[in-house]
Amino acid sequence: MLLPTACGSDARTSKRGEAACYNLFPMLSEVEQMRDMARAYWAGKPVPCPKHPGTAMTGTFVQTTFADHVVLSCPRGKESFSLPQRPKQIEFQGQQLEGFVESMERGDAILCYRCQSELDVATHENPENGITEYNFICVRCLSYGSWTGLPALAKIGK
Repeated sequence: MLLPTACGSDARTSKRGEAACYNLFPMLSEVEQMRDMARAYWAGKPVPCPKHPGTAMTGTFVQTTFADHVVLSCPRGKESFSLPQRPKQIEFQGQQLEGFVESMERGDAILCYRCQSELDVATHENPENGITEYNFICVRCLSYGSWTGLPALAKIGK
C-alpha cells in the first residue's frame, strides 16, 4: 500500500505497518550515466567525476579502424571511462570499393572498413557490355560507395 508522505511515490508500508521511505535517491543505471557523460563531453560541458564530486574529468575522442570511443579520465583519482561511440558514416574510397568487388569475385566475406560489419550490396549489370554497377552500404555505420566497371578487371595491386 502506498502512503502519501514526504517520500513521494517511494513511500511504502513496512512489515511493521509503519510508513517507510525506500530508495530516497534513485540511482542512474550505468548506461544512463555513461550516456550523460558522453552528452556532456560532446556538448563541450565539464564532465563531473562520479567518484570525486566537484572534479571535472578530461576527455579525448579516439578514432580507430572499427571501434571509436571517448576516453574520460579523472585527474584526482585513477578512474577512467571508455565510452563506445557509433562509427561515423563515410564514403568509401575507390580502392576500397574495388577491393570489395575483388573480394566478391573470390567469394570472400565483405566487411566494412570502418566498423567490420556486413555490407548490403546492390548490383545492376548491363547485359550488352557486361559492365556492372555495385552499390555498397554498411548495415551498422551506414558508410556507402558505388563502383562501376567490369568485375574481372577489379584487381588491387596489379
